[in-house]
Amino acid sequence: DIDSDGSGVIDYTEFLAATLDKKAYMQEDVCWSAFRVFDRNGDGTISQDELKMVLNGGDLTSVVGAKAIADLLMEIDGNGDGVIDFQEFLTMMRGAQEKGLKA
Repeated sequence: DIDSDGSGVIDYTEFLAATLDKKAYMQEDVCWSAFRVFDRNGDGTISQDELKMVLNGGDLTSVVGAKAIADLLMEIDGNGDGVIDFQEFLTMMRGAQEKGLKA
């Protein structure tokens, strides 16, 4: 159920969506809290460098490489401006729920 795109692996987006309670991530305030974890400089967007800082910490260092982070950014960045804004983050979180993820 967690592998919503059927790729055979659980990517970070799918993992994040699966760990949150479905009702919780449908609430914008909860998503804001999650968004702020990634928005390290508080400018209202998540850059590739910010994704690297968060995803390359701890045990994820050996799992999440630069290409995977760039791919994740491209997947979520709906308007192609090179950063993830809150609306794109919220769309990603809600889209994961709509694809049938069950928390």
